[in-house]
Amino acid sequence: MHFRNIWHKNLATADKTGGRIIRGDMLHVASSLTPGIFRLIYLDPPFLTGREQIGSKEGLAYDDRWAGNLDSYLPWLQKRLQAIFPLLCSDGSLVLHLDWRTTHHARVLLDDLFGHEGFINEIIWHYTGGGRSKRRFSCKHDTLLWYSRSQKPVFNIDAVRQPYKQTSGYARSGIVAASGRKYLPDPRGTPVDDVWDIPIINPMALERTGYPTQKPLALLQRLISALTNPGDLVGDLCCGSGTTLVSAQQLGRNWLGCDISEAATECARQRLQHECSCEASIENL
Repeated sequence: MHFRNIWHKNLATADKTGGRIIRGDMLHVASSLTPGIFRLIYLDPPFLTGREQIGSKEGLAYDDRWAGNLDSYLPWLQKRLQAIFPLLCSDGSLVLHLDWRTTHHARVLLDDLFGHEGFINEIIWHYTGGGRSKRRFSCKHDTLLWYSRSQKPVFNIDAVRQPYKQTSGYARSGIVAASGRKYLPDPRGTPVDDVWDIPIINPMALERTGYPTQKPLALLQRLISALTNPGDLVGDLCCGSGTTLVSAQQLGRNWLGCDISEAATECARQRLQHECSCEASIENL
């Protein structure tokens, strides 16, 4: 089956958007799609943790053990990045989400694929929670590598402004430059920088599905709001619990998600139904 580009319509409201869920390996799914259809692809692949990731509900698990470690993991990742690259539109963005184990290797792969000029940002997602190391500084961040086919990708900074801190003097009265010119705070808040303090999903959170390594809606909502426009097509080819798809639907974007796991695609389908009143079927590839 070859999925044609049926999403390039001016759809600005969530009740008019929609998408597809496909069960299959992202490598094969990518080869079935029309080039140039995505404004944003978010990819949250296995992290090379060396263990099976098991969720709190039966069947929600995936194997992150690699026989050859980097020797098998990096070629696996490289093939999929190469397959995904043509799917981006001319000013489309890829955000690859990894951690300290492989992010430095992945950046070399992405530089080769996009060129050095394709690198836009290294975003640090800082979070707290979980255990603490007594032998080293605790690892409490992931890295999101933002690359684009354009040096001027879609970027809506005003869509993701944050309130000024109450302790900020600038927030109260602005600042006066040496020239005497006064700068007043923007009533919409301050622009977000490249370090994002967003909590992980705690065990009691309503959005928790039981899927291992589930990412918070706030993280994907910020990415999608900043890097796409209403009606754009957002892709997540390793969609897990469906956080990207739910966020895209809520923000009035079209979406396409795939995962090799039957349990994951069913989890994503149920979330779309329960959280967005969006009926979606699962296609097998």
